[in-house]
Amino acid sequence: MLLSVGALVSFLVSSLYHLPAVASPVLGRSEVPRSSLVARTVTQMSAAQLAGLAPYTQLARAAYCPSNLVSGWNCGEACRGIPGFQTTLTGGDGNAVQLYFVGYWPSQNSVVVAHQGTDPTQFLSLLTDANIIQRNLNSNLFPGISSSIYVHSGFADQHEETASTILTEVKRLISSKGATTVTLVGHSLGGALAELDALYMVLNLPSSIHVKSVTYGTPRVGNPAFATYFDSKVPMHVSILAFG
Repeated sequence: MLLSVGALVSFLVSSLYHLPAVASPVLGRSEVPRSSLVARTVTQMSAAQLAGLAPYTQLARAAYCPSNLVSGWNCGEACRGIPGFQTTLTGGDGNAVQLYFVGYWPSQNSVVVAHQGTDPTQFLSLLTDANIIQRNLNSNLFPGISSSIYVHSGFADQHEETASTILTEVKRLISSKGATTVTLVGHSLGGALAELDALYMVLNLPSSIHVKSVTYGTPRVGNPAFATYFDSKVPMHVSILAFG
């Protein structure tokens, strides 16, 4: 399911169905720490700021595209919006495991990881959202993580399906391309996976690598301790709920 720009923007509103799954999306927030889940700072973004996010929107759209088209960067408008992008890894089936891709963005000297959002036509994808019990993160994947941090089990389980494979490819691209940034993008469930990936990358990559995440219609991933810890580790985070 490849969304047009208009459809993606409109679909952000539908992301509110995640609310029973401890969701707390934000409206037009730029790179501002979430000091709490109650008194969270929200920034109304300007038209220029939103326009600057257009490439990330296209990357999030491309994550919905079939892997065979993404691998050749031939998925229509979304791929044309990022000319020169080099896909190096694709995976997932869109059901048990969300589609994802990893690649290199030459103009930004950045490795990019993008995850597909919820496909409401796929039963297992919906079950991932419905698994709302919170649990601790895997300390093997998130070294040094506090036991006070709890996250949505469905999101954490889904993240674990691809984490090691994606990290291996990210490290390979950093080494072969000399990339200095890793960018994580996603919409809806893909946004939740991008947040977990962003924290995962910070904890498993050299401190010289800048980690940035841009998400759309993202459900709340974890408890207040998670939000505080995430903000302390990933200051370059942009979360968009709606335009206007």
